[in-house]
Amino acid sequence: MNDARLLILQFVVAVALVALSVQLVRMHLVDLPVAPPGTDALSVRTIPIEAPRGLVLDRDGEVLARNVPLFTVAVVPGELPADDAGRRAALLDVEQHTGVPLRSLERAMTTGLATIDPLVPVEVHRGFGLQDAIALRAALAATPGVVVETRAMRLYGGGDLLGHVLGHVGPIPAESAEEYLAAGYRLNERVGQSGVEAVYESELRGQLGHRVVLADPTGREVEHVSQVDAVAGADLVLSIDVDLQRATAEALERGLDTGFEAALSREVRHDEPIERIGAAVVIDVRSGELLAVVSSPSYDANTFSGLDPTADTVALLTDEARPLVHRAYQEVRAPGSIFKPLVGAAALQEGIATPLTQIRSTGSLTVRSIYDPDVTYVFKDWTEHGVLDFYGGLVRSSDVYYYYLSGGYDDPDGTSFEGLGVERIAQYVRQFGLGAPTGLDLPGEAGGLVPDSAWKEATYGEPWVLGDTYTLGIGQGYLTVTPLQMAVAAAAIANGGEVLVPRVARGFRVGENVELLPREVAGLLPIDAEHLEVVREAMKRTADGPLGTARRGEPEGITIGGKTGTAEFGPQHPDDEFDTHGWFIAFAPYDEPEIALAVYLNHGSGALDAAPVAHDIFHAYFNPPTSQVGTLASPDSTGGAP
Repeated sequence: MNDARLLILQFVVAVALVALSVQLVRMHLVDLPVAPPGTDALSVRTIPIEAPRGLVLDRDGEVLARNVPLFTVAVVPGELPADDAGRRAALLDVEQHTGVPLRSLERAMTTGLATIDPLVPVEVHRGFGLQDAIALRAALAATPGVVVETRAMRLYGGGDLLGHVLGHVGPIPAESAEEYLAAGYRLNERVGQSGVEAVYESELRGQLGHRVVLADPTGREVEHVSQVDAVAGADLVLSIDVDLQRATAEALERGLDTGFEAALSREVRHDEPIERIGAAVVIDVRSGELLAVVSSPSYDANTFSGLDPTADTVALLTDEARPLVHRAYQEVRAPGSIFKPLVGAAALQEGIATPLTQIRSTGSLTVRSIYDPDVTYVFKDWTEHGVLDFYGGLVRSSDVYYYYLSGGYDDPDGTSFEGLGVERIAQYVRQFGLGAPTGLDLPGEAGGLVPDSAWKEATYGEPWVLGDTYTLGIGQGYLTVTPLQMAVAAAAIANGGEVLVPRVARGFRVGENVELLPREVAGLLPIDAEHLEVVREAMKRTADGPLGTARRGEPEGITIGGKTGTAEFGPQHPDDEFDTHGWFIAFAPYDEPEIALAVYLNHGSGALDAAPVAHDIFHAYFNPPTSQVGTLASPDSTGGAP
């Protein structure tokens, strides 16, 4: 018997035992009158049967979200005594046996879903064991409107590795009650609130069943009439490889440590607290499946599961580091030099450059103001590179080379170099998937910004100038992206031009098989194969050559294509320098690419801090460890440079 069937069987047995225990209490501990069969006192009642929610598994079948029984005390506001004294007495009885203060009980009876449908049970107490459930059922059996129930709750695996991806379930929000009622929900159901629990709610939920019974005036069932069984929800199989997710998270933490320490060491530049945050994405370049999508800091989905009464959700919601925000797809930053391969591909396609195009970098480029000839602007390179061809421009990540490709240059000697210009840059990089959400199957994806002259005029009331194009060409200025977008762009370069729609859901398990979701292609790059090959070769040399800025990202025995980025941000410090984000994009193996990745560190260098993170991720992917995913906790345990 496989693990999933065993888990379902355990759950069913547990529910059956609870039902049997409660019935024994009714029969032996509570002396209630039974109305004779056939009398007018009997009424027909329809009792819903909850459908087991589908499991969530990783791509190798490891269960990441399952159902466990939870005992609760609920009060049905509409079944409380109509008179104030009787109502108060019933709630005082609940207070006495559960410890829930009377004022909290009264508030629960007059707010939320209770105001929409007074016959919906309102949960007031939870988190106790079977023996307590039996005792409470006996003690509260004569209290009108009070029920002791067994509910299925979600238990999540993976700790803080998968909080954002898995999400959580919770009560139907009062403001959405009509929408859920129209969709056939009962108001006391629990529904997906975030992550895949929300996105794939309809598939995971299953179909409710019901029992028809005869009941006496006390609500006790006297006779079973009929039953329609519930249909369990589908099991969702994620594309995530939990072992790789863990290895990626560990590598990211090491990169965050080095980048953070380097930033802190420059004390003159830091009179404000700095954020230790980052993200990493690993995508299959053939299918768009995300094998790992990591954000730091993160959180455990069980914080919101309702199983742990000690969980401090308030602290999580108010944490200044905002762990509920997934930095891979919900937050945008300037990408810096990892943007250059996209500009280079566009320049090749437009005939602005060829692989042999040579440009000299003396360490900077000067431009006279079009408004005041006496004013000269200096656009720096990160060092003096000398003469570079297209490959060398990317290998050395020369800013001057990309100033030329993006904005062009009129040399004082009278020669001119035509650049792409802002409109063509914007047109091409949007085809890579920048400037709009990728279509990821998780909520809250950010789209970023690809600026152009019309945007600047509308936003600032100012014209676009050459300096704006230069900074755009090296991935700075107004441009913002997500790490996920850059992983998708790297995958498109690797796979020959297909811009894939990324996803974390691989398919649904049916019996022993997994029915895969269809592969989605958002578009094709308008770049010829020969030009993409030049960009791939340049990225290979960047990671594989002795002078390449990305060489620290290449693992032993694997040839990759890679690119670093160190994007300046924030105010200029007294030493005239800026804080920097560390970035890295890459794909591997070079000859037959399987995966692409993007690494983002809020503080650090692409070459020194982000590249080693990519190295360790590649090593983990090509040298997979023995699975380290632990068994899920039992219900009892929860109560401008390179």
